[in-house]
Amino acid sequence: MKLKFAGLNASIKPAGRFLFGRSALRRLGGIVLFCACFTLTRAQSPNGVFLTDTVEIGKPFRYSLSIRHRPNIDVLFPDTARHFAPFLVRDMTIFSTETGTRGSLDSAVYALITFETRPVQTLEVPVWLLRTPTDCTLVRSSADTVRLRERIQTQRPDTLRLATHTKVVVLKQQMNYPLLMIILMGLCALAGVLFLFFGGNIRTRIRRYQLYRQYMSFQRSFDRLTRNIGPETAPKDAGRAVVLWRKYMERIESKPFTSLTTREIAELVQDNRLADALKEIDGAIYGGVYSDHTQQSLRILSEVADSAYRRNSVHLVEAHQEATFD
Repeated sequence: MKLKFAGLNASIKPAGRFLFGRSALRRLGGIVLFCACFTLTRAQSPNGVFLTDTVEIGKPFRYSLSIRHRPNIDVLFPDTARHFAPFLVRDMTIFSTETGTRGSLDSAVYALITFETRPVQTLEVPVWLLRTPTDCTLVRSSADTVRLRERIQTQRPDTLRLATHTKVVVLKQQMNYPLLMIILMGLCALAGVLFLFFGGNIRTRIRRYQLYRQYMSFQRSFDRLTRNIGPETAPKDAGRAVVLWRKYMERIESKPFTSLTTREIAELVQDNRLADALKEIDGAIYGGVYSDHTQQSLRILSEVADSAYRRNSVHLVEAHQEATFD
């Protein structure tokens, strides 16, 4: 070339040498610029490499991405949510730009995870070069592959045989004591709250229900003794009915009706009918004198017991209301 350019210059006049030399320089500059651009483009190809040969499903592994470029060019690395399929990006480490005689170097290391079952998986990511605000060039990294390490044996050995007879093992039922304690504590707490706010009302209702049960039991027994009473059965059945009535009145009034005489009971109850009724019943019991008034006298005893029950039930309600207002 030197010799060629030298002979050519010796055979041309100065004016012609000047025009021809400018055209040659333009061609030579275009060739050099093309070679420089080709070399720059080759140098700006990103380098993407897996830092391991084999990976496992669900376990992280690392992937390195780097690119060398001119210092006046900005670089955009790929989006971690879109451009790493079929892998998922768990974490990434970005390194500071290093600038030297060979240009600037940008690099990052990504922690990836895969859930794909393909034995060989490949990754190639895009990188954008911003030469000017309106000029953006897309270049792709070198494709790199990684192999999936299988942990599950897919082929069963020939020596594996299925059991033809199985023995059923009966498991003992076990009590879940922690859960039982939680339920009991919850019930106790609920009962405590209810008793704190509604304790008086609950006690009154329980006491009234007990009075009602006692009264109904007395009425059933008293009616059974007096329903079919007659001259022959009057001494025995009437005597039992009076004893039953005395015990019920003693319980509900909290007074010794079983040890009081007929006159004392009449004075205590303060009912004009009760004295005559008790005398009539005593005549049927001890004198054998039975008449239609005997049945009427027994009904008076039943009415006196009913009045005592209703009076005590109302008294419980009034006492609860007074305690509430106080």
